[in-house]
Amino acid sequence: MKKKAAAAVLMAAVTIFMIACGGSNDAGNGAAPESEETAEAEEESADTEGTGTEYIFEAEYTVLEGLEGLGVSGSPTGIGLAKEKASASNGFYVGELGTSSPITFVITSDADATATLKGVFGSNALGNCSWNPESFIVTVNGEAVQYEEFTTDNGMDANDQENFKTKNLGEIQLKAGENEIVFVAGDNTYRSNLPSAPSIDCLKITTEAALSMEEVVENIE
Repeated sequence: MKKKAAAAVLMAAVTIFMIACGGSNDAGNGAAPESEETAEAEEESADTEGTGTEYIFEAEYTVLEGLEGLGVSGSPTGIGLAKEKASASNGFYVGELGTSSPITFVITSDADATATLKGVFGSNALGNCSWNPESFIVTVNGEAVQYEEFTTDNGMDANDQENFKTKNLGEIQLKAGENEIVFVAGDNTYRSNLPSAPSIDCLKITTEAALSMEEVVENIE
């Protein structure tokens, strides 16, 4: 009995020594530090997601010439798609959009880069509408953006039914040089049984790269 007791005491001492030195035969003793490191890495990743500079590009400064809209009464064309609204980021937006009025932002990047793409969209006076990659098509350099469905509505202000809201469209890849980001009506019947699209106030792109866009300022002069 004394030998067994002595052996038990010796094993306990060895175990305590191993734990104090960070060694262990038990998986649980090694998992805790790894979990803490993983948690810290995940927290750092969350902090750096979408980091960089946020650039704002106005829809009314894109090329509107040659586009044909889809209005309630008549179809506005060209610069007629640019509308004045105090609640818009630059005091203007583009609206009454259809399949013949794709809005194309030509963004120049100084490097290949990952970016977070957000759009500020209005109701286009269509009431409550749901938008997804099929009903409202967004492409970056010809590749469709598979964003999460979002909704637009006229809001409560009878004098401002655009009710602009910022929607996160997710992560995109930009290449060094020119990039085309295009928004166009897809498969829907929201405007008198014809395909329409939400109004577009502006884009917000966050990235580490330096971005620019040639602006057609005369659209609203």
